[in-house]
Amino acid sequence: MRRFKWVFVAGCLIAGYVAVSMYNKPHKDYASEEVAKSWTADELVAWYTSHPAEDHAQWQEKVIAVTGEVTSADDRGVILAPGVVVTWETGAAPDQAPSGQVSIKGRVVGFDDLFGEVRLDHARLTP
Repeated sequence: MRRFKWVFVAGCLIAGYVAVSMYNKPHKDYASEEVAKSWTADELVAWYTSHPAEDHAQWQEKVIAVTGEVTSADDRGVILAPGVVVTWETGAAPDQAPSGQVSIKGRVVGFDDLFGEVRLDHARLTP
């Protein structure tokens, strides 16, 4: 019984250490990643709408560059015509809401087939 108690305490300490180290694990830096492919907003939406959902996984979690016309903008992100919804990376939102033609680098979150929108997050404006 006494031996079991020490094994239990050691197991709890190890589990606690693993939990704390996983909680404090640094997040992935998407801004420093290479762009997997450059698209126009029209091409990106057309690709997602013309390919089956099984093919969408090849771009999931990939960093891409998108160029398109801003239709709506706020402090959290922009929407590019015809349907690319972009959310800025924390601390990387531009000082002024962009307008006109812009280029953006961000991570593909997925495709919302109900609204026909491709979603990007961790995005930044590119020169």
